[in-house]
Amino acid sequence: MPPEVSYLADANIDDALDEELRGLLTQCFTKPQDVIFQTQRYFKEPYADRWVIRDTSGSLRAHVGVHRKQVETRTAQFRIGGICEVCVHPDFRGQGYVREMLRGIHAWQVSQGLTFSVLFGNPQVYGSSGYREKTNLLYQPEGGGWEGAEPLSALVCPVTETPWPEEPVFLFGPKF
Repeated sequence: MPPEVSYLADANIDDALDEELRGLLTQCFTKPQDVIFQTQRYFKEPYADRWVIRDTSGSLRAHVGVHRKQVETRTAQFRIGGICEVCVHPDFRGQGYVREMLRGIHAWQVSQGLTFSVLFGNPQVYGSSGYREKTNLLYQPEGGGWEGAEPLSALVCPVTETPWPEEPVFLFGPKF
């Protein structure tokens, strides 16, 4: 039986759920900079949408966050879902939880008018969910525009029939 994936609107997270989410994130992310999860449930900036899986006892086992972002080429703009804070409790890895959550997230992204799902991660991990490496994404760390933008390698999954542009694509706002 596939795991039950639940949507959580960030606006509805109370103190107890915040603590539970931070506990899972802290357990899964263990690099020195990840200490941030001890005090907040996001790494760089808050996001409104997240999905979780709980086990039969109700304990959190997996999490995926989604930023609503925009990218643009010189001639077009696209709304994207920026996938972040993907994690599975160490005792439950390898059971397809992330793939199951992403399947539901992709359908939700379509319903929200998003064109692409974008993440920064390992292509071998996310390839089975339709993500392909793209090297034409540009980002301005200082928050400026196209001038001085740096290339990023990103994983992109089209959630509609629209293909990812071949020309440079600029990401607005902080990376996720």
